[in-house]
Amino acid sequence: MNIKLDKHTPDNLASLFVLLMEEGMTPNQIMVGIVRLATDSKELEGTIVSADCIRFLLATMPIDTSAPGVTEFISSLAREGVTTLMLLDALGFACYVRGLFDAANIIRLTYQRLQADRIISQMLRD
Repeated sequence: MNIKLDKHTPDNLASLFVLLMEEGMTPNQIMVGIVRLATDSKELEGTIVSADCIRFLLATMPIDTSAPGVTEFISSLAREGVTTLMLLDALGFACYVRGLFDAANIIRLTYQRLQADRIISQMLRD
């Protein structure tokens, strides 16, 4: 499987996640910040299956709250225009680069499902 970043995802997010993982962070620790950003920003509200997608992801990749500084930093990225989808895309890519293929696949599938859900929900509202 060859994973590429979406055109809307800044390369520096993937680089940040790769560097964090090289320093010993796990995708599960990074996931806490992503879930917090999604919750705080209410970005996924109004979509059809987003909550179920996140619940499935958390069931297969339980969050690890042992890195509160990383959580705060990632959740603060919403102020810079970073979205949950961008973060999931970047984390999936970083996992792939680091050879964490199972995590990369699960995150990538979640990203694709949320992206499709957002598009379908928007079409239904229009």
